[in-house]
Amino acid sequence: METFDLGIAWDNEADNEFVSELNERALKEGLKPYLIHTYNFFSSLKDITDGQLSFNCFFDRSGDDSATFGGLADFLKKRDINFINHPDNVKNSIDKSKIHSMFISYGLPVPKTVFLKPQEERQVLEAKIKHVSVPCVFKPAFGSYGNGEVLTINSIDDVLKIKREDEDESYFAQEQVMPISLESKPAWFKVLYCFGEVIPLRWHPETREHETLSLRQIYRLGLHEIWPITKKIKQACRLDFFPQI
Repeated sequence: METFDLGIAWDNEADNEFVSELNERALKEGLKPYLIHTYNFFSSLKDITDGQLSFNCFFDRSGDDSATFGGLADFLKKRDINFINHPDNVKNSIDKSKIHSMFISYGLPVPKTVFLKPQEERQVLEAKIKHVSVPCVFKPAFGSYGNGEVLTINSIDDVLKIKREDEDESYFAQEQVMPISLESKPAWFKVLYCFGEVIPLRWHPETREHETLSLRQIYRLGLHEIWPITKKIKQACRLDFFPQI
């Protein structure tokens, strides 16, 4: 059996650069990484099943609804492998109704949110959308739209149109948060959490450009609450690595 220090699985092309840099960094640190992508998925799975391949640690970046990669992490957790983000915690975090309730229980500030179940009648949907008011943001209750796209809903007809496309899908609608301006830029921030390290970034909601914030900027802009908020998020989702938007 050949055992690698770090196994990384991914199936989203948007992750190519991230995985490549992670692989290079692991090599520089003297670790032995192993990459699993669509081109070697089945041969790797066979080697794992046959006891020819194993990992000390595994990082699953593949989609949970992937026809090919789905179930890989659950298969691996039956073995003596450490995970970056345990599969059970990942499942809880991608269920937005669960994570929303967790955030509330931990006292985290969250936008007004309603969950829309399949086949709900128009009258029920109208009442829910009225509760959060329009325009509002709209996403599937599990996972997200591709490339981080956020849909904006302006009327109940927009909701019905989306739900007709997949009647069995659950969605959530959330009040739209309009950021104030700080230093002539939108006050919209993204935090990366990585094994206890908090990396605050300024994120532009339209251009999606990122800017790493210095400690001086954080205190000048009054953002020192980032650390206790991120700590509570970590306690709620129990993930080792996550981006919080």
